[in-house]
Amino acid sequence: MNSIINQNLGGEQSNVNLAFTWKARFKTGEEISQFDNGKENKFKLIQDRFSELSYFYLISKDLSQCFCIDLNRGLIFFGNHQVVSEDFLKEKKENIRLIYFRRHQIKMTLNNTTKSHRIQYFLGLQWNNSKKNNHKSILQIDELGNWILGD
Repeated sequence: MNSIINQNLGGEQSNVNLAFTWKARFKTGEEISQFDNGKENKFKLIQDRFSELSYFYLISKDLSQCFCIDLNRGLIFFGNHQVVSEDFLKEKKENIRLIYFRRHQIKMTLNNTTKSHRIQYFLGLQWNNSKKNNHKSILQIDELGNWILGD
């Protein structure tokens, strides 16, 4: 059985109901939000300027939760609190990179109608230590804002 899932990859706001949207702040102070006046900005705008990126935020629709990646210092915040341990802070980080993506889980019925649609958000950092070893820390966030930290 072949299932076809239509997905809007253009600049128009899709009908997917996102619990969290992103906002980026650059070293110049400029900010770009995922949605601006009903139009969706592509994440490619951020990817093209990763070297200029200072902060990346994931903000809940009702503004009650905010996750932040500080790319200057290599830190992860939830609200006003650091998500990482003291050991994480002691390690010198070089070549700090943003990790951000979403996973969609769609359950379909036999007649190809959507039964349920869940989105998981992944937000984190990847970096090299002083010995050039690669490391990463990633938050997995569900639509209710529950999160776990992994690597």
